[in-house]
Amino acid sequence: MPNIKLSATDNQLITEIRVFDNDSTFRYLYLYDNLGNKVLETKYFQQNNIWIRNSLNEWLYNGNKCISQIERKWKNDAWVTNYTIDYIFNNEQLDSEIHNIFDNGKASLFKKIVFKYDAENLTSKTEYNWLNNSWSLSLETDFSFLQNGKTNSITTTNFQSGKTNYQLLSTFNYSAEGNLKSELLQEYIDSKWVNVELINWYYLSNSSTIASTRNKKWMSETASWENTQLLDYQYNDNSDVISETYQRWNSMFWDNDIRYDYQYDNSNRLLKKTLSKQIYNDWRSLISINYSNFSMNKANTIESKFDFWGGITGELTTSFIPFMFNDNLSIQKGRSLHISYIPQNETELMNPFENNSIQNIPVYPNPSDGIFYINTQKCNIKSWTVTDINGQILKNQKQTFTSGVIDLTNFPKGIYVLKVATSDQQLIQKLIKK
Repeated sequence: MPNIKLSATDNQLITEIRVFDNDSTFRYLYLYDNLGNKVLETKYFQQNNIWIRNSLNEWLYNGNKCISQIERKWKNDAWVTNYTIDYIFNNEQLDSEIHNIFDNGKASLFKKIVFKYDAENLTSKTEYNWLNNSWSLSLETDFSFLQNGKTNSITTTNFQSGKTNYQLLSTFNYSAEGNLKSELLQEYIDSKWVNVELINWYYLSNSSTIASTRNKKWMSETASWENTQLLDYQYNDNSDVISETYQRWNSMFWDNDIRYDYQYDNSNRLLKKTLSKQIYNDWRSLISINYSNFSMNKANTIESKFDFWGGITGELTTSFIPFMFNDNLSIQKGRSLHISYIPQNETELMNPFENNSIQNIPVYPNPSDGIFYINTQKCNIKSWTVTDINGQILKNQKQTFTSGVIDLTNFPKGIYVLKVATSDQQLIQKLIKK
């Protein structure tokens, strides 16, 4: 992919995202363990200036390997589990995923994904659905590789009622320098592979930088390829993309369709991404994504605005906003995003359980405005109880899913007492709700 610098890498982790979308405002809060792994995402929506709990995702780890994911919804004044995924490893490789859905607290098998490898290369990914008390094959993806490790082909087979429904084959071709030259997509019809689409990549001279891509569709009537889309890239002296121009094929020539322009500051941070469309034989800007309020090379504020040639320039409008969630590209629908970060080394304050000291029960954040998290994997916690300072029990939980969520949102500000039972002892920790 071309180089578009949404942000620089600086070991910062997102702790909060506020999403403003039309008349709705959402809030996402994130917690991490001491290795920088994301362990909790809590989503709220705002109603009458009050944050209302909506959903909660929790990830459990063994070292850096995620071994389980739990999804919950806030219903009837309680967190209700609606989906879980268990990740099973064989040595260092992911062997399978088991997906469960929940109804009234009862788990039911839903989906299974099985992975196979040849050394380090993934050779197949097979999906099954749980139907009529047995696993039914639904989708299989097979990968083949060249001797240099590059992908040679990907075959996708869809099954229905145990029989092949359709098959797709992608075959890749590379230049002598190792650059991807083409991808041929075919469908298996009437016992033979039939051409569907061809994508070609073109590069700057003596470079691995993409200059353009061209898509073609197969015309069975004429047994020939016909152009469909052309994408051209332009770069600055730092090899950052400054424009992407999309064109569509119109009988005998290319018509301009849309264009994205990118503006950077002197530190190569992306400041603005503008969408333009060809109107009256000229490029007219429509919407821009604006990145601002930088700290440690990350944009704390991202806004989608009209950049309209006909007026209303600068007014916020809903669109799909690209941004970097830690090290991964993410897309969020909204008018604006307000993002907060924490340096990764500060997650070391969230120490795992190491000895018998009361102070080392790994509860964080503490103080908190409602939701606390306890690292149940490190402590081997069997159950926990929260009381007020008079000893009245307010919350208790047995670790059915080894969950670490302690939610005191509905309780007044003040001091509470957490009593934890591990496999061999009982410990006490003070919780402060601010």
